[in-house]
Amino acid sequence: MMVINDLYYLEDAPKNELILGASSASIVAVASAGGNNSLALTDTDLLLKTKKNGASKLQGTGVALAIGEDPIADVDYTLEGFDKVKVRTIEKQGSNFDLDIVKIKAIDKPNK
Repeated sequence: MMVINDLYYLEDAPKNELILGASSASIVAVASAGGNNSLALTDTDLLLKTKKNGASKLQGTGVALAIGEDPIADVDYTLEGFDKVKVRTIEKQGSNFDLDIVKIKAIDKPNK
């Protein structure tokens, strides 16, 4: 546990002061399976491009595949501050496999 006692250097922000925001994203893939012939595979990819006008465009993919006994595959994501978001999820399950795929497209428009 961390205890911080001395924060004298911090100041309160005035209520009417403009604070500029930003966008953020994360994607996490988890897979597990048991047994002799098992496979657990994960892959994540996030690509953020910023245009000259200040807009940002995000594309992301997360894949989790588990094959074997008691397969578990899961993809989680977080998106903050984006103006437009499109998320597509694919989930397939069988007796010895679990597949989870998440595809993300998001746009953060510049503030005017």
